Order: sequence, then C-alpha cells, then structure tokens
Amino acid sequence: MALGAALVPAALMMTAAPAAAADDQPCRFFEKRQIEGVYWNLYHCPDWSPRSDGRIPVYNRPYGDSGVAGWMNNTGNAANWYIRQLQCGGYQLGSYSNNWWAMTMADNGEWGWVNETYFRGGGDNEADGGLPYGAGQCT
Repeated sequence: MALGAALVPAALMMTAAPAAAADDQPCRFFEKRQIEGVYWNLYHCPDWSPRSDGRIPVYNRPYGDSGVAGWMNNTGNAANWYIRQLQCGGYQLGSYSNNWWAMTMADNGEWGWVNETYFRGGGDNEADGGLPYGAGQCT
C-alpha cells in the first residue's frame, strides 16, 4: 500500500507540465487524435525557424547529431502539433540553446524530436510551460 501511494505522486510528476515562469507563449492542448492506432493528446506550440526556407528539422532522437527524420514545413502559433517533452542532449541555434526536446510527427509522416530552441517564449534550457513531460529515455 505504501509503495503504491509513493508511485502515484511520482507518476504525476512525470506527466505534469512544468511551471516555467519565463514562458510567455506556452504550448496549448487542442485535441485528442488517433494516430497509428494510438490516441494522443496533441498540443499546438508557437514555433519559428530562422532558416531562409522557414522549415524546422525533426530529428530521429532527442539529439542534434541523430540525423534528420523529416521537416516541419510551416511555422506559427498553430501550424504544428507536439505530444510531450523530454530533457536530453543540448542543442545550439545561433545564440539560443536548449536541452528540451518535443516529440512530434514530421510532415513526411516520420516520428521524431524538435529542439525547443524552435519554440517561441521561454528561455535557454527551459522546458515549455504547457507541454507535458514524457516518460522515457534519451536514447
């Protein structure tokens, strides 16, 4: 009984979004959708890209050296959806850096990870204030 009671708060901590006081543009839940037989809570996150083509790279794993699985071809307040976030490998984008990654599906249908330097709001190495934490490892 005591072990079960101890696991409940731990499980809640793994799924609750962190409070990020500096994030003035947090992700927002917009719908639950079935994708490949699994129901996911999807969140719109205000994203952006400094690239001349405006695209965002979606990496195979939550590391910048893991190879690009696909691309997000549009950016903005509700252009893309994300599922969860995980703290993993650091990433540098110009003067910005972040070690938080958001799970999503690229426009080519491949699952992958976007570094949160591509999210509006928040500071360096801060989690998004509205996207749930994901359980898992950074492999």
